[in-house]
Amino acid sequence: MNTAIWFGVVLAIAAPGDKDAAKKEAPSIVGEWDGEKAVRGGQEKPVPDGGIKITFTADGKLIVQEGTKDAHEGTYKVDAKKTPAEIELTPPKEDGMRLGIYKIDGDTLTICLGDKDSTDRPTKFESPDGTNIMLITLKRVKK
Repeated sequence: MNTAIWFGVVLAIAAPGDKDAAKKEAPSIVGEWDGEKAVRGGQEKPVPDGGIKITFTADGKLIVQEGTKDAHEGTYKVDAKKTPAEIELTPPKEDGMRLGIYKIDGDTLTICLGDKDSTDRPTKFESPDGTNIMLITLKRVKK
């Protein structure tokens, strides 16, 4: 899997329909995630030997650890208020930014990234044949 495929903002939202409810935190991208699956252009990419771990820090850093190789750092920004939530990544070892969307469902993070330096952000969680759109599935690391 290409290390150029990885992304915190924690938002408090009021519980729908309940004015007096305590504020809840929206699911946050911040934390450690294990790479489960990646698809580019409709083709599944193998997970590197030793796996891949992605860490999103609260201050906007993205750390990618591939197997036993040295970790590499990039940056990310998210906008969880959008539907779907948006992400901008500057992956490690790359000069360009990638625009994408993401969703968190329980302990699963799904990210869909467009082509490097493209101004077009994906609108669906899919990686059609013949495109450079990357669909990534990660699982939160339990502590």
